[in-house]
Amino acid sequence: MKTFRKMFLCVVAIASMQSFTTAQIGYSISDNNRDATNLQQQYYQFDLSTGQGTLISDLTLNGQTIRREYEGLAGVGGVLYGIAEFDTELCNTGSDPITGLAADLRIFRAPGTYPLANGIASPVGPQVGELCTPAGFTEAAAGYNPIDGFIYAIAADDLLPASAPRSRIYRVSPTTGLKTQIGDPAGITLTAGSGGDQNPYFDGFTILPDGRAYGSEARFTNNPTQSTDPNVADNAGIYRIFLTGPNAGRATFTKYLFATDVNRDTGLANNGFTIYVLLEDGRVYTTTAEAGVAVPAVPAVFPNGNPAGSNVLSTPGCLRPIAFPGQFCGDLEGFDIPNNGNGLR
Repeated sequence: MKTFRKMFLCVVAIASMQSFTTAQIGYSISDNNRDATNLQQQYYQFDLSTGQGTLISDLTLNGQTIRREYEGLAGVGGVLYGIAEFDTELCNTGSDPITGLAADLRIFRAPGTYPLANGIASPVGPQVGELCTPAGFTEAAAGYNPIDGFIYAIAADDLLPASAPRSRIYRVSPTTGLKTQIGDPAGITLTAGSGGDQNPYFDGFTILPDGRAYGSEARFTNNPTQSTDPNVADNAGIYRIFLTGPNAGRATFTKYLFATDVNRDTGLANNGFTIYVLLEDGRVYTTTAEAGVAVPAVPAVFPNGNPAGSNVLSTPGCLRPIAFPGQFCGDLEGFDIPNNGNGLR
C-alpha cells in the first residue's frame, strides 16, 4: 500500500509539473482607441492554450482614469512592466497619472499577486520612472533581455513618411526607467542587403532567451513583386533588430508572415523560442525566428476563442466589442508572456 501511495503521489507530482511547464499565460492591454472613444483601457490575462481571456481591470489608479496607453509590455521574471506611448504633456512634472503624461515605465500586477501586505489591492502598480519619449512617436513596444537585464523599447509612428526612419529603439533600466537610445539618433535603419521595407514601422517587439530581438509590423511590409499564389506568405514582416555589436540599432528583414494584407498593428511575445504574433483585432499566430517564406505565421486554434475554434482571443467584459470575426476588444497591442509562460507571481 505504501509503495502504491508513493507511486500515486509521484504521478500526481509529474502531472502537476507538466501542467505548470505547459502553461501559456499572456497579458495585453486594450486601449479601446481611448483618444477617440474616451473609453477606459482594459487589462487582460489570456490562457494561450485555450484562448480564454480574463478581464483583470480597467486602467484606473486611486479612482482616476489612466490616459497613458501602455502598448509595450515586458515581463522581468514574474514582474510585468508596461511602457506607454508618447503623450503630449510635459515630462517629469511629478504628477501622476492625470497630468505629466510623458511616456513612462510602470509595474502591472496579476490576480494572485495582490492585495499586498500593506493592503494595496490594485492591479495597476507604481510608476518606476518617466521615459520622456520625444514627440512624434505615438506607438510603443517592449521586451526584456535576459542576457543583460535591461528592458528594450520601441518608439514608432505609422504617420511618419516612409522616406526616413519610422522607429527608434531604446535600452531602459527596469529599476529607474532611464532610457538610452541605441544606434543612429534618426532611428532604425536596415543592414546592407536586407529586404522588407526600407524604413520599417515597428509596433511589435520581443527578445528570445538567447538575446536575439525581433520586431514586427503588419501595416506596410508587402512584397513589391507580390505573388498571385494565395498560399505564399508575402505580407507583413518580422525583422531581427540588433541590440549590440557593429549593427546595434539596425535591423535585418527575416521573413514575411501572412498570405494576405492584414493592415493591423501588432504585439509580439515569445514563450521560449516560439514567437507569438498578436494582431490588434485579437487574432493570434505563432512562428519562429527561422528565415524564409516556408515558415510563415501559423494561426492558433483556440477551443475557447471567439468564435470557438478560431484564432481570435476571447475578451469578456470588453467595452468596445467589434465584430471581426467574433466580438473582440479594440486595439490589443501591448503583449507579453512572462515567466516562461507561467504568468506573474
